[in-house]
Amino acid sequence: MIRFEELQMRIMDAAKNYMDVYEMSTFIEQYSLNKESRLSMTLPEIKPPYPINATVSFSYNAHQTSYSMFYDEDEDNQDSDSFENMVEIEVVINLPFLEGYNNVSELFDEIVNEYPDLDLVLVKKEFIGKDLVPSEEYEIVYSYPASLEELKDLQFYEEMFFDLSNILRTIYEKTRFYIDMSWYGAEDENF
Repeated sequence: MIRFEELQMRIMDAAKNYMDVYEMSTFIEQYSLNKESRLSMTLPEIKPPYPINATVSFSYNAHQTSYSMFYDEDEDNQDSDSFENMVEIEVVINLPFLEGYNNVSELFDEIVNEYPDLDLVLVKKEFIGKDLVPSEEYEIVYSYPASLEELKDLQFYEEMFFDLSNILRTIYEKTRFYIDMSWYGAEDENF
């Protein structure tokens, strides 16, 4: 099993080739010692506040965490197909909250058609604000169940972030006008 910290750094290094990583967090559950890593990122050309961003995360359960502590890369006697050696890397793309944009389903369908190998899911979250007006947020979620061999392959990470950056860029180009009006319009009026 690849070490938790090594996997975290491999993901970070590959992400920096395509994205602007603005936050990295590690969570350790106090009693079970399960570990989770979460990296938040966006396209380099997007300025704060980040209307469109993605979170890439993975976790190790206590057994995987302890197993990775003693992992020796020179040892080849580990069963690479065992469940303990599998890691699920989850990607969540937070779509921008946009006033006047009603084409989320069409945008999602276009991305699904472009990336048929990814098992993309559109998640809709509904909120009721303090003024009792309902609002909606959307996420696109998919994951990579990765074996030990894939986790050792640096090309695996490059392909993951190449796809992610292209998906974010497609979303950004399709919604850019609405982002400028909804997110940055008020800033422009103040000048």
